[in-house]
Amino acid sequence: MEERRLWVMERYEGQRDMLYNQTFNLDQVSFAAEGIKDAQQTMSASKFANKELKGMMKTVKIQDMGNMQDEMMDLMDVSNEIQESLGRSYSVPDEFDEDDLMGELDALEADMGTETEHDGMPSYLQPDLEAELNLPSAPSAPSGNVAMPPGRYNAEAEDELGLPAVPQASIRG
Repeated sequence: MEERRLWVMERYEGQRDMLYNQTFNLDQVSFAAEGIKDAQQTMSASKFANKELKGMMKTVKIQDMGNMQDEMMDLMDVSNEIQESLGRSYSVPDEFDEDDLMGELDALEADMGTETEHDGMPSYLQPDLEAELNLPSAPSAPSGNVAMPPGRYNAEAEDELGLPAVPQASIRG
């Protein structure tokens, strides 16, 4: 019985191997068929693209492309000239002498040096000379409430917030 069982198992294994090989062969044929279909589609697309390119090339002339590029270069040159013209500075001449400019700068620094004799401050920031000499100054403006003579209305009266008071209108009945 053991022999029969081994014989049956060998037979099943043989059939299984044969089915695996058949399946493998069918898969290989299927892959080959798909590859040929893909190649046919690629060839068809290439033929179509080739035909379209030939049709387009009939409308495009190399000489026209060269002329268009020349025109583009001319337009770019004109645009650059316009940009340079707009960017030109009118306040500084194209040619100037740096030595002259340095001389002017030195002269300005010297003038500023004479202005800042008092504690290294420019004259416009220095304290008032009259205050240093104890000269009499103009009288100061009065502060506080000034008594008004009787019968005069104080136009500068203030309310509780310190703002000018609104005059009271008489109510007529």
